[in-house]
Amino acid sequence: MTHPHSPKGFTLIEMLIALACVALLASLAWPSYQSLILRSQRAQARASLLQAAHWMERTASANGSYPLTADVPASVLQIDGQRYRMTFTSTAQSYTLSATPVGTQTADACGTLTVNHLGVRNVQGASQTAAQCWSR
Repeated sequence: MTHPHSPKGFTLIEMLIALACVALLASLAWPSYQSLILRSQRAQARASLLQAAHWMERTASANGSYPLTADVPASVLQIDGQRYRMTFTSTAQSYTLSATPVGTQTADACGTLTVNHLGVRNVQGASQTAAQCWSR
């Protein structure tokens, strides 16, 4: 009695079908992943802007006025991740902090994030509202 020879391994067609399934799943997941990366970098920029605003308020409380642009240490204007560049304008009575996206972050729908001495949070060049960009 002879046993029929059973094939071992995968056929080329089976491998191509598996590869096509993996490629399909990856193409569906990639945009979502990119969106999460942009949101996480935006959250880092928001946190850095608020830290800088707190520093400005503490300095104004101690000195009686906001520091001028030249008097702000570079470490206050740092944003981790280097996907945003923070800029700052100030007078003795007011200031505005801005986080401008750079590089791949320019694809973010929220554009430039700003906060001023009154605590008003805004966006410039955005396709979303300030409330949407500052809340998530």
